[in-house]
Amino acid sequence: MLAMTELNDEIQVWLAPAAHDTPGPIETFCETLLLEEERVAANRFRVNSARHQHVIGRAMARCLLSSGCCEHHEIGFRILDHGKPIVDQPEVARRAFNIAHTRGLVVCGLGQANQWLGVDVEWMDRRTDPALAERYFAPAEIQQLQSLRTDDERQKLFLRIWTLKEAFIKAIGTGLSTPLDQFAFEEAKSNEPTLTLADPDLARDREWTFRAFEPRPGFVAAIAVGEEPADSKGAKASSRPVRLMNFENQLP
Repeated sequence: MLAMTELNDEIQVWLAPAAHDTPGPIETFCETLLLEEERVAANRFRVNSARHQHVIGRAMARCLLSSGCCEHHEIGFRILDHGKPIVDQPEVARRAFNIAHTRGLVVCGLGQANQWLGVDVEWMDRRTDPALAERYFAPAEIQQLQSLRTDDERQKLFLRIWTLKEAFIKAIGTGLSTPLDQFAFEEAKSNEPTLTLADPDLARDREWTFRAFEPRPGFVAAIAVGEEPADSKGAKASSRPVRLMNFENQLP
């Protein structure tokens, strides 16, 4: 059993590099954590980099969720209607988690059992089309992009908004079945942007907090956390620290 940092009230975002071609130590280690059927599924990937990202993401989830409560092979996942994985068994391991990956990096967000959580990450040099924002983003977000002077600034803000949107729809479990113009992030340049909803039902009766950050140089990421409305005894998600953790440090 690997030793992990206890969550307490913090939200953890674990980071792991992913090889583009030849697997390295982290890919080799993560492969040993997978069930046989998961290895079979991984072998269906035709692109090495995509296979590495999938293997690392699934292994990180097994490793982190089982820490301190069970063996990694005892974790059973269930896939919701729109593709979001959750822990099905054992009950003691049922915590909020979400995986995201991009060229060269895999992230795993880990929270509390009663939270809804989504993460997303993008490589900053990913090619983007400004027309995508005009077609899919909310008017408030389009205005923020149009107010910028340079293509580089617009590229960075586009990816920031994109990761925030992805994190939110992954947290509520709807994926891209939810139109991206039905919610908007005000002050998207901020590390803690504000969500506005054209469709109030998207909040799912939860209080939402968002963080945008650079997990490593050359990448942008976002995390969305939804919690039941806080009472006098509970801390709001906005008061919880987000801690970046290096999964490489867990290799034996």
